[in-house]
Amino acid sequence: MADTDEIEEGGGGKKKLILLIVGALLLVGISVGVTLMLLGGDEPAAEAEAVVEEPVKGDPVYIELKPFTVNLDPQDPVGFLQVDIQILTYFSEVSEDLEKHKPLIRNNLTVLFGQQRSADLRSVEGKEALQNKVRETIQQVVDKYGSGGQVDNVFFNNFVMQ
Repeated sequence: MADTDEIEEGGGGKKKLILLIVGALLLVGISVGVTLMLLGGDEPAAEAEAVVEEPVKGDPVYIELKPFTVNLDPQDPVGFLQVDIQILTYFSEVSEDLEKHKPLIRNNLTVLFGQQRSADLRSVEGKEALQNKVRETIQQVVDKYGSGGQVDNVFFNNFVMQ
């Protein structure tokens, strides 16, 4: 009987050892699986964060600014300049920026217009140069205080020097 008790105890010990090994392998497998799942889940998230969404170009939006009337240099033979402006953008974020920052834009443009010379503005080239400066001035405000989207164009609807 003693021999059978030793066999049963040895057999039970072997069963415990096998269950312990299987349990350890199972725990290692689960931990490897969870690790791979967590690491695998971060890669698409990291890629998604790295991808910068381009703003969606939509329908044209025209933002009208109240007419500008500025005095030119007292040495200039022309006394004042009056300009009506519309700003074109295809991005809704930019149109929101333009509406939000109209006071700053108007201030910067008033200063710009007051620095002009009437002799330069009489030619088409002079008006186009001013048009580019106006667009750049507005773009600087959008870049610094807004979304950084694109101001596509600026139009002079009325341009009077007197």
